[in-house]
Amino acid sequence: MIKHWQTDQEYHCFLTNAKTTFDSSERVRLQSELASAREKLRLLDTDAAMRFLEPFYSNTGRPASNQPQILRSFILFFLLVSMDLASPSLTTWVSRLKSDRVLASLVGCSVNSLPPLGSYYDLMDRLWSRPDHSLYKRGKLLSPGWNRRKPAKPKGRHQKASENRSSITDSIVSRILDGKDIPFNFEARLQKLFYAVAVLPSLNCGLIPDGTLTVSGDGTSVHTHSNPNGHILPCPAHTLSPQEYASLPRHYSDPDASWGWDGDLDSFYFGYTLFQLSCHNTVLHTDIPLLLRFTSAKRHDSVSFLVAFHELEEHMPALSIKFMCLDSAMDNLPTYRLLKDRNISALIDLNSKSGHPKTIHDNIRIDKNGAPVCAAGLPMVPNGNDYSSKGHIGCQMWRCSYGKDHKTKCKCSCTSSKYGRVIKTRPEWDIRLYTDIPRGSEAYKKIYKQRTATERINNRILNDYGLHRMFIHTKEHYSFMTTMIGICIHLDARYKQQMQTAA
Repeated sequence: MIKHWQTDQEYHCFLTNAKTTFDSSERVRLQSELASAREKLRLLDTDAAMRFLEPFYSNTGRPASNQPQILRSFILFFLLVSMDLASPSLTTWVSRLKSDRVLASLVGCSVNSLPPLGSYYDLMDRLWSRPDHSLYKRGKLLSPGWNRRKPAKPKGRHQKASENRSSITDSIVSRILDGKDIPFNFEARLQKLFYAVAVLPSLNCGLIPDGTLTVSGDGTSVHTHSNPNGHILPCPAHTLSPQEYASLPRHYSDPDASWGWDGDLDSFYFGYTLFQLSCHNTVLHTDIPLLLRFTSAKRHDSVSFLVAFHELEEHMPALSIKFMCLDSAMDNLPTYRLLKDRNISALIDLNSKSGHPKTIHDNIRIDKNGAPVCAAGLPMVPNGNDYSSKGHIGCQMWRCSYGKDHKTKCKCSCTSSKYGRVIKTRPEWDIRLYTDIPRGSEAYKKIYKQRTATERINNRILNDYGLHRMFIHTKEHYSFMTTMIGICIHLDARYKQQMQTAA
């Protein structure tokens, strides 16, 4: 059970009373370098966190104390890391709080009542739904070949490793469309907490658009600091042959990590893939994460997206998506089929390896973006839809780039019409090529620009908030820390909104 949950109102009263005991230097510090962090902590809704966390504590046994203070401590820790006012070490941070009453007050505690380091890890364990923790025990020994297999190296520079099972996306989409769940979502509690504490408040205050939401998705490599070869426990090595010594079981500090291919560095790495779905607020010019999840480093982004999209639908029902922007790694027919079923317009870069679809007539030449190519070898220009044709969308119309309003004339005179030659394509020919918003059109380009939000959020998580500099192990800890960082990014956006409103 929870002994006492410090409400937001009680926290504000505590902080006001604590300031009366500060000396002049501490007051200056609170009003200068810690001012933005203090205001962001005021925006954190710990009451919503209490309503979510309470069922995970037993009604019997020793009561847990200082739970909201631990949550605020995590948030303050990452806020100060992003401002270079704290080192990215949780152990160092907990020790620092004991000697800094200003920081302790911002957390909501006196120096003498701070929660110990073990309570921080207890909160992490409660929000991780994997029942078996035996892999992480210090005495657990695994085979020397544990997670040693590497994916096939892709051909060419800055390419992603291919998925071994070509039909896996089709299987996942069929499962989702049939209403079946996807098992082994150990991050479900963290995602629900993130929705309650970060996404829903941002939605209510207008940071996340309602009804016209454009969502982007992307994955990034997260390099873990653990040894991929594990550690052999002390043994009489002199009595063993080299072959016997190499075959000994060993302990792995991060047994969840695996080998993957980093397309940016063009090298193998040991760690995870962080896949996130996000949106961009065009008024505030800020990026907002919607869902965060860690997957195996060898997992292809096409699979990660489908799983993340299913979890977004399941855990975040208030979000209404209109456009989905993805890169060429998610360019596959099952993904288009799923988005079409959900009435979401897909804006996905085409994969150059796909070639000419069999559904397109042979007498129509197309370029890599799906636009028809004229007799002169030039891509034709989108020219709206012909709604007189069958279907609610009808035919997409493409015209000669020299026709209509252009004053110049094409050297290849394939028609005498001043308007120029027109070709019609049907969306049902290939839903990848002929999307609801024609590829290459200004509307398509304008919406697709928002996809860069995911790249900026990846940079903020890994570099600004220091996830790559943290010496942490296991998927559980990476997922928890990333969720805390995601909450901080929401608080940054809400603080920016508050400042602009006050200006």
